[in-house]
Amino acid sequence: MWYIWLVLTLVLIKLYNKWSTGKFYDNSVMSGKVVIVTGGNSGIGYATALELAKRGAKVILGCRDNKKGLRAVERIKKRSRNTSVRHIHLDLASFTSVRKFVEEFKNTEAKLDVLINNAGTSGISQDYTEDGVVTDMQINHFGPFLLTLLLVPMLKKSAPSRVVIVSSVLHRFGRIDDLNEMNRYTYVQAFCNSKLCNVLFTTELARRLDGTGVVVNSAHPGQVNTSLYKSTIFEKLRSLVLYSFFKSPYDGAQTSVYLAVSDECDQITGGYFADCEESKMSLKVNEISANKLWSYSESLVKLRPEETI
Repeated sequence: MWYIWLVLTLVLIKLYNKWSTGKFYDNSVMSGKVVIVTGGNSGIGYATALELAKRGAKVILGCRDNKKGLRAVERIKKRSRNTSVRHIHLDLASFTSVRKFVEEFKNTEAKLDVLINNAGTSGISQDYTEDGVVTDMQINHFGPFLLTLLLVPMLKKSAPSRVVIVSSVLHRFGRIDDLNEMNRYTYVQAFCNSKLCNVLFTTELARRLDGTGVVVNSAHPGQVNTSLYKSTIFEKLRSLVLYSFFKSPYDGAQTSVYLAVSDECDQITGGYFADCEESKMSLKVNEISANKLWSYSESLVKLRPEETI
């Protein structure tokens, strides 16, 4: 009988988490809006893209795997009944790919209303990319940094517009020293470091774009379970426990959708949000660190003089 009580307990925990988690209930439409969602083929990114497509937005997915990206496009079209969804190849682990993505986007779209930097990884490879950058750090920060700056002119032209950067509460445990060194590398620390970079980038980008009509905010999606379908009994039990304590991708996407859509966020910039509410950042987030990271990032991605802001 113990397992029955276990299941009931886990169900009650899940219901409590579902009822207490911040949700975005506004039904505002996004007809005529153009949105980019990176990593939109699965998890939080897919849920975010689907919600925005349901609201009528034209959604462009930026995904590394073309097949997965195209499959996600077809699923979103079917579920949202919105045919204005497409995929452009984007590998954030390659600065060349980032530039090609931006070039193709600019050649096919006249404006950009919302950029959602959602794609991320944890422990994909303890190695350097072809650009000589630690893989995790390039995918989670340096790639999105370059992508965003290359799209800033279009965001300004399309103002009022928004940038949403998906971070994590784990930014509190990050540091910005030795970001491109393997001698002290661990998957967990690299992830925390990249999430601190996300928040620092948010605050500095918001400061530099102040008064342009482009607002920039970061989001903590919460702990999200994206591996519910497993084969062994042990894995299924583990997934049940995770399902009870962690958010679904739909729930995890709520803050990103809120920041992309809500009228409440028209004038808020440089903020850090969780459960659709502004939250406190780590004390590590300050102007000195943000400027230091910005300068280092510009150098590492080899930003051209005309591309700086």
